[in-house]
Amino acid sequence: MAEVLEAMGGLKTLKVAPTNTQEWVQRIVAGLPAQAAWAFKGALGLNNDQLGALLGLSRRSINRLTPAKAILSAVAGDRLYRSARLLALAVEVFEDQDAATAWLKSPQRALGNAVPLDIATTDIGAREVESLLGRIEHGVYS
Repeated sequence: MAEVLEAMGGLKTLKVAPTNTQEWVQRIVAGLPAQAAWAFKGALGLNNDQLGALLGLSRRSINRLTPAKAILSAVAGDRLYRSARLLALAVEVFEDQDAATAWLKSPQRALGNAVPLDIATTDIGAREVESLLGRIEHGVYS
């Protein structure tokens, strides 16, 4: 879970590190700071439209988020956590931040040429991306 925290800017953005699932749920429901979304955006090199698509927010909503003050809704926070978890898993599998980022942003044949971050906006899509990363890690890429 430390890797997920780092993908969202670490202690600089969350101030206190959740140590277990229950604490993460509480933080997400209470509202993750928008600054965590901006840190994730920077880690992946996303633009505002791409970040909005990941979080389920319109361009206007993204533009109104003041990183230092705003908090994310529970739904947007959950989507951020899910995306950060996928980034952390991809970094673990590829052992390189740049390779993981490139993979998450590129069409993958095993996903029907879908871009992992695009289909990860839903739980079922994120599970499929996780499954594929697991197969890659174990040398069963399809």
